[in-house]
Parts: sequence; C-alpha cells; structure tokens
Amino acid sequence: MNTPLRISFLEALYDIMDFVQGLRDADEDKVFGRLVEKLSVVMEAEAATYYSYLPSKRQLFPSYVLGSAAREVAGTGVDIRTGICGWVATHREPLIIEDAYKDKRFLREVDSVTGFKTRSVLAVPLCDRLELLGVIQLLNKRNGVFTSEDLRFVRAACELANSALRLLRLESTMDKVASRNASILESLSGGFIAIDTHGRIMLMNPAARRILALPADLPLSTPVEQALMHAPKVADILLDTLASRKTVKRQELGWTHQEQSRTLGYSTILIQDPQGEITGAGITFQDLTNVKK
Repeated sequence: MNTPLRISFLEALYDIMDFVQGLRDADEDKVFGRLVEKLSVVMEAEAATYYSYLPSKRQLFPSYVLGSAAREVAGTGVDIRTGICGWVATHREPLIIEDAYKDKRFLREVDSVTGFKTRSVLAVPLCDRLELLGVIQLLNKRNGVFTSEDLRFVRAACELANSALRLLRLESTMDKVASRNASILESLSGGFIAIDTHGRIMLMNPAARRILALPADLPLSTPVEQALMHAPKVADILLDTLASRKTVKRQELGWTHQEQSRTLGYSTILIQDPQGEITGAGITFQDLTNVKK
C-alpha cells in the first residue's frame, strides 16, 4: 500500500538532488523558495512558507509564500517568540501538528486575518550548524495529515540544500581569499615558494620565477626537486624545513646559474591549517647578488 508514496518520494528526492547539485548561486532566499515549491508538491500541501530569520529584529520574515492567502501573509514579519514557527525557530526542533486549533502555540488570529483555515502543520528549522537561517512551514496536507515519514523527507531535503549552500559559500570565500593572496604575492618584490606535505609546489609568485629564472608556464603541483632542478639548494631547504619542522630567518645561500654566481637571502616558514596541522612549508627570498658586490 505504501509503494506509490515511496515512488513519489524517490522521484522527488532525485528532483531535489538534481536541483541542489545544479546550484551556482548561494542566494538563500532563492534556493529555499524553490525548495518550498518542490516540497509543497510532493507533500500535497495547500499552502507553504519559507521564513527567513532576521536576527536584528528577532523576526521570521515570509520571504516566499504559496497558497490562497499568500498575498495577506507576504510582507508581515513574525516575532520569533510567538506562534508555531517561532517555537520551531527558538528550539531548533521540527514539529508536526495534526490539529492546529488544539495547539496553544498556534496563532488563530492569522487565520482570522487571512481567511485561510489551518488544519495540520509541518514545520522545520533551517540551520547552518548553530546559525538559524529560517523556517519552512507546510500547511494542510490534502489527503490526511503529515506523517513522520513526511517530516523525515522534508528534513533530508532541507539538509541537502543547506549542505549545497554551505559548499557554495565556502567556495566563494576560498576564491576571495585565493584572489587576495594571489594579489599580495604578485605585488611582492621578493620571491615566495610554498610546497605541500608531498613536496609539490602549491604557490609560486612571479618574483620567484624571475629571480630563479623559472619558466612562466611552470605548472603548480610539480615536485619541487623537478621544478627547481637548476636551483637544487632551494628545493633542499624547502624539503628540509618540511621534514625537520624547523624554520630559519635571514640566511644566505649561493648558487650558480648559466655560469653566473648569485647570492640569495632567505627565510623559511611552516604552513598550518586552522587546527594547527602542518600542511606545507614555504621560503621567501631576495636576490642579494648586487648588494654583496
């Protein structure tokens, strides 16, 4: 007897997975608004709302509304301390209510204003870890009441969307950081080279290529010994720093390239992730040849 329902859920799940996998914009209102549309169809809801959370006002704002009373509901914020959605947002817990008028948290005056008769409610908080993003509310399942299976599906769909948004935000942040770092590195007069824990080049600024006479098209992820074949001492310093976990400051080394003796002044660093784990080693250097003459 449950087979048609499960097929419907499966088809809806595939549709939602395709939707979140195709996301290119981390606009929460657009994403959750589209998700509400999809959920209202599969849940056979008469009405649905995506409330975004406004922390400065302590309000849930109806950013996307479906149903016969959409015009009356849209644009009116809800105090987070009131109503079913306010309870869900405050406690970060979902709710299924079979008879709204028997629940003391239900705001009957909303129905009085809109003319919509609320029977059953399914509400789910939208959270990014500990941060409240909003609430999705579905009203009046056309055939019966909302079930625990319905709730499980809605929560899974919301988590899929949340994960996709989190990844998009992370990628955007990483791109901004990478662009900023690249801009800083490119403006440095001195050279900088960084390797990962496998000894492959992660970063190399234009000054490093110029000072060490490296080709402009030398690809990243090249093993440092291979990339710096004509400056093996620099490669050795990087690998020794990585192996010993010890850094030095204001050292000098001499090397010869194309029968010309040159002097480099250098310092080394260890690269760590936010948890303090070593993720690589780096070297900054200047060409001191003319200074020493």
